[in-house]
Amino acid sequence: MLEKQPFYTDVLVLEETFYISKKKYGVKYEDSADFVKEVILPCSRVLKIGIEDFNVSLQFLDKLKPSDALHVAVMKNNGISTIISEDEGFDKIKHIKRVWI
Repeated sequence: MLEKQPFYTDVLVLEETFYISKKKYGVKYEDSADFVKEVILPCSRVLKIGIEDFNVSLQFLDKLKPSDALHVAVMKNNGISTIISEDEGFDKIKHIKRVWI
């Protein structure tokens, strides 16, 4: 899959990687940092989050948590329609296709 599609992320996703990995799976922050640096960053483009993204995120707050609404806004503003996530909440957004690997 890494060879077929360009990957995009943002710093909020990277931060959540640390939090979720620790909370759900007991992964040490240092191990998450190594994973992000060695696996995610080499094959990803890190998108910036700006006020435009915040403004667009407001339209998704009726269906998503604020951080997830911000993820969707960044995707929308950058023409991205597929998200890799185990969070089924993204299934509520019609223009987003969620996959889990």
